[in-house]
Amino acid sequence: MLVKVIQIMQSQLETGITMQQISEHVWIIPQNPDPWAVQPNVGVIILPDQTILVDAGNGPKQAQSIMRALIAMKVPPVRHVIYTHHHWDHTFGGDIYGANVIAHQRCYEHLQHQMTAPWSDEYIAERIAEQPELAQGFRALANAIDSWAYFRIRLPTMTFTKNLTFHFDTITLHLEHIGGQHADDSITVRVVEDSVLFVGDCFYPPIPPQRQPDDTLDAAILKQLLDDNISCYIDGHGEPFGEEGIHQRIEEAEKGK
Repeated sequence: MLVKVIQIMQSQLETGITMQQISEHVWIIPQNPDPWAVQPNVGVIILPDQTILVDAGNGPKQAQSIMRALIAMKVPPVRHVIYTHHHWDHTFGGDIYGANVIAHQRCYEHLQHQMTAPWSDEYIAERIAEQPELAQGFRALANAIDSWAYFRIRLPTMTFTKNLTFHFDTITLHLEHIGGQHADDSITVRVVEDSVLFVGDCFYPPIPPQRQPDDTLDAAILKQLLDDNISCYIDGHGEPFGEEGIHQRIEEAEKGK
């Protein structure tokens, strides 16, 4: 483990990508502190023979940086990428890894629909003109793409509808559909032996333009996440937190109603 930590420190110096260790097998590449960059947390699960990512980064630029960092760390190759839901900032880097992609069936359907859009600078400009209140998000999306000519949405290669469990040599991963107001395809990813739960954005408010002024965090979803066997929760756009963080967010949600 000491050797691995040294390699990770070296890779951070070489690539500028920060890695934060959560547990024995779980690391994260933390979200960009600039909220307008729209770069969420990316989970990195390192096993003896393979690496598994939870979410793919917001586009090819971020994904290529992640790949360079993983290569510098000398970790095993990325074999699986798990999408927590279909939103672009969690999936549009997926084509870079050349890996198996796992997601909910609805995620597949949403991304399949997004593939029909004529992605280009002109298309982004049209969307901004139609919905100027979403301009910053569209600009962040455009900034995440090196070249629209080579951009491809990577569809899931394995889907499920309720839950899915993988047994590896050292860990068990349990994927479960949870849905919610933010995205109907949201899933959680439990790293059983490490007591870590990736929750994506599942308890967040709806995305604009569906979001209403009185929308808040989803208290019902947060209550579903409470589990005595989980010591660390990792959401899409915040710092990792424990059970107290769940209770704080429930209180915030219920006050906001």
